[in-house]
Order: sequence, then structure tokens, then C-alpha cells
Amino acid sequence: MKRTVQLVIKYLLYGISFGCTFFVIMCLSYSLWGGEDLLMMIFKDFTRQSIGAMIIGIACGGTSVVYQFDRLSGFLKTIIHFCVGMGVFYPTAIYLGWIPFYPDRIILTVLQFLSSCVIFMVIWFCFYVFNRNEAKRINKRLRELERDNTSNKE
Repeated sequence: MKRTVQLVIKYLLYGISFGCTFFVIMCLSYSLWGGEDLLMMIFKDFTRQSIGAMIIGIACGGTSVVYQFDRLSGFLKTIIHFCVGMGVFYPTAIYLGWIPFYPDRIILTVLQFLSSCVIFMVIWFCFYVFNRNEAKRINKRLRELERDNTSNKE
């Protein structure tokens, strides 16, 4: 139980770190490439904007702790991570004005939601490929060590 709590806290802190880092990168990009209006909107409401970035970081990065638990299938873990991440991201992004909401133009709102889903899936896929390659590299090294250990015993 203690290990699970430590693991959850670790992933929550990773999520906050991810959210803050992404927030700073976005602000830097607005500053460097002519998004002064967006940057001023953020600065006028900096506290809520920062907290929103952290909340989204927790929802997207922190919930990746689900991948550490073996009882769930990989597909179910992905669905949980996606639903929590998007379930927090989209309402928060609308509330904070990151994504405009057009109730009178529902098709545009749906397209914005779908584009957010695609971005989420691309980010998830990048992490998946990275971790899969890491696992292959580690497994290869373990096989080498096992082979070396077996040959030394003989």
C-alpha cells in the first residue's frame, strides 16, 4: 500500500511538472512568434491559467500511473488514461479560454474536440514508442548479461 501511494504521488508530481513545463513552452512560443494578445490574456489571469495547466498536467501525466498496474489490460489502461485526460482537458481548456466554445456552431466545437483528441493520441503514441523502445533496449541488455553470466558459470 505504501509503495502504491508513493507511486501515485510520484506520478502526480510528474503531471504537475509536465503541465508547468508545457505552459512555459506555450508562453515562450507566444512571446517569440507574435502571440502577444494570447500572452497578455494569460498574464492578466496568471493564477487561474497556471493552476489550469497543473490540473491538466495531473489529469494527463498523473493518470499514466494506471500503466503501472498489472490487473488491467493495456487497452483498458489506455481508455482510462484517455478518458480522464480528455475529460479534464477539454472542459478546463474551454473554461480558461484556451479553446473557444461556440454553442451556436456545434460542428466547429466538435471539430475542435476531435483535433484535441488527435493531439492527445499523437502525444500518447510518442510516449508509447519511446517506452517500447526502452523496454527492447533493456531486455536486450538483460539477455546479454544473462548470456555472460551463463558463460562465466561454465
